[in-house]
Amino acid sequence: MKNIKIYIIIALLIALGLLGLYIYNWEYRKPVMDLYFFNLNRGRAIFIRTPGNKTILIGGGQNSEVIREITKVTPFYKRKIDFIIVPSAVPAQIGGLIEVIDRYEIEEIIMPKIMATSTVLIELMKGVRKKKIHIEEVERGDEINIGGIKLNILFPYREFKFNKTSLPELGLVVIYRNTAVYLIGNLSKTIQKDINKNLEVKTDENLIEFYNSAIESRVAEEFIDKIKPKFIFSTNEKTTSFVSDGESWEEIE
Repeated sequence: MKNIKIYIIIALLIALGLLGLYIYNWEYRKPVMDLYFFNLNRGRAIFIRTPGNKTILIGGGQNSEVIREITKVTPFYKRKIDFIIVPSAVPAQIGGLIEVIDRYEIEEIIMPKIMATSTVLIELMKGVRKKKIHIEEVERGDEINIGGIKLNILFPYREFKFNKTSLPELGLVVIYRNTAVYLIGNLSKTIQKDINKNLEVKTDENLIEFYNSAIESRVAEEFIDKIKPKFIFSTNEKTTSFVSDGESWEEIE
């Protein structure tokens, strides 16, 4: 019996040590930026962990399947996402956020000042108001600093002439030192050209993400030529992960 107690104590000490190591690795990791582009059955969602260990969720797909992906890239003991970015009113980009906001503690919501509307967006905002989450509305030219990275808003702005093919949607670039990722989503070729007119590229290691396929009919060549990306990819092709140390990007298999 005495030996059994000793074995139990040893097992508990090992378990506590492993738990401590697990927590330490999450809380005191290297100062890098992690990007996760979730391959959802329906919709678009992007997750960022900043060098300062802040978490950002951009979009949430069409339904609650995004939660399964979030749990894969966050520690089991945390139920907090620091920032949620609402990119548009399109259900395929925000439907899953309804349940995310219900389950997680959210510090702040970031969304464009100019947006279309939808029943899904109305339902989402009910949940935001119910939990009294602070909302930051942004437009072109705004810059937000979060945990060692910068979010520069590329689109939308009020003077743009919207139409059926060029709808209001958030376009932004996320910058960590000499690396950047341009999150273009569903922004039309016309909008890309508009962004390109005043775009200053200050980083050398760049990525460009499109929600749908980056086919010629959807991509403005001059936009690509100015950014000179290391990678161009579509969020809906596969789950894609990158890590940046501030100097270069590495794709994680």
